Amino acid sequence: MSQFSMFVFRQDLFRYVFPYGVPRNSFIVLAGEGGSGKSVIVSYIVKDFLLSGEPAVLVALDDDPRTVLDQLRSFGVDVDRYCNSKQLLVVDGYSYLMRVRRSVSCVEESLVPDSPDKIVEAINSVVERHSISGKGVIVIDSLNDVLMLLDPARVAMFVKSLRANFAKARDIVTIATLHTSTPSFREYLLAIEHIVDGIVETAPIAPELAQHIPIFVRQLVVRKMKGVSTKQGPVLYGVDNEGLKPVIIQIAGQGRR
Repeated sequence: MSQFSMFVFRQDLFRYVFPYGVPRNSFIVLAGEGGSGKSVIVSYIVKDFLLSGEPAVLVALDDDPRTVLDQLRSFGVDVDRYCNSKQLLVVDGYSYLMRVRRSVSCVEESLVPDSPDKIVEAINSVVERHSISGKGVIVIDSLNDVLMLLDPARVAMFVKSLRANFAKARDIVTIATLHTSTPSFREYLLAIEHIVDGIVETAPIAPELAQHIPIFVRQLVVRKMKGVSTKQGPVLYGVDNEGLKPVIIQIAGQGRR
């Protein structure tokens, strides 16, 4: 695979997990229970693309755009700069619920996400308007509300449509979050596993392990990733003032022989 079809991350954690980067034509599901670290990971993925001079399209379905952008600010992203330069772009699928709406400079499209086609069309309008192809990232946060509207067959078609139109047709890394706090959403993940290119799961670490670690850490596991080698097994990570870092633990009594 040519290096020009890969995106190589800047964050230490991502470089550790994906040492060769990820193929640009990848559709990746980032799954995990509430509080497992998905939002932090997404924020740093977006930051990596922006710092690399590439566009980021955020599809806000779980929260309003101002909150989403404020979270990026909390991780050191110069939101105003990237919004003004049209490098950071938002599709707003949340504010229709609000009686009072405030203008947000990053918002390019607004919609009521009551059908999969509307979501695909809104994203497509943004990437066509800004000629995004062979670069950048699309983050859909999250799939949950849409999946609740659909029967299993239509869920598969929705995911296929997102993957086909953006990851495959345009070579834009496309990442969709999925909250798997309930058995039904866990079943959705299993139902689409064969359709997507990658599945990354996040989780808090077990309490019995956490009590032996002097810093706050979480873990992620790459369950699947087509076209590239990845770090196998659970990877512990923490956050410092430079970003996400892998945490390597040496068990006492297991030093070099």
